[in-house]
Amino acid sequence: MKVYIAFCNKSFIRGLSYRSEVWLRILGNMVLIFIQVSIWKSLIGNSESNGITLLNMITYSVITTSVMNLLMTRVFLSIDHKLKSGDISTDLQKPISYPLYLFAEQLGVVGFQVVFTTIPSICISILLFGIQYPDAPNIVPFIISLLLAMIISYLLGYLIALISFWFLTTFALNWTITALISIFSGSLIPLWFFNPFWANLTSTLPFQYLGFVPSAIYLGKVEHPYYIILEGVGWVIGLLLIVNLLWWRAIKRLVIQGG
Repeated sequence: MKVYIAFCNKSFIRGLSYRSEVWLRILGNMVLIFIQVSIWKSLIGNSESNGITLLNMITYSVITTSVMNLLMTRVFLSIDHKLKSGDISTDLQKPISYPLYLFAEQLGVVGFQVVFTTIPSICISILLFGIQYPDAPNIVPFIISLLLAMIISYLLGYLIALISFWFLTTFALNWTITALISIFSGSLIPLWFFNPFWANLTSTLPFQYLGFVPSAIYLGKVEHPYYIILEGVGWVIGLLLIVNLLWWRAIKRLVIQGG
């Protein structure tokens, strides 16, 4: 376990080398939140839409933007680079679990994002726009939903990475997963504004856990939060089975490009 903690710390410290990027990320978050808040002010104003107030939507925009900083889908970039350079062969020979190594590395990245990007963005948003604070019963399920978002996003990114063992590139897969998350996570438009068909379709996919579910739980808009969390655990188990199956097949098929 100590070796994975070391990988996590190394990844966290590596982020300190790109301090200028921190300011750009905070600026990017604030621009995105400002645009969304402006849109919802125009659409909702001082009225309500389906029981949703402007304060709800401001809070929703802040939470979903913050949750996006916690996602680990970009884990595939690490494998993509090492596949092309051939360095992955060296990593696989190390006496460690490669999936856990990747998870620890991404956890360090997320930790850095939380401390230097997410928390400052939330503080600035509170000062500029104000947000709704969660009711006490929603705090625990909200925290659990954030952990689910991190794990599911990692497994989705890891799944893309494993598929790249066959294609030796992740460009098209990256574009696809980014588009799916943007639409079906509810990060831009909450799922309660979807028409019945798209809402039902989205409820059958894991992407809602990467934005909508944590935000809806925070706002108290989920009637049975632990039920939807249990469904999320089911997605984690299912994705774990899929990536484990692909992992062993990918190792057998591995062809190093450029090595």
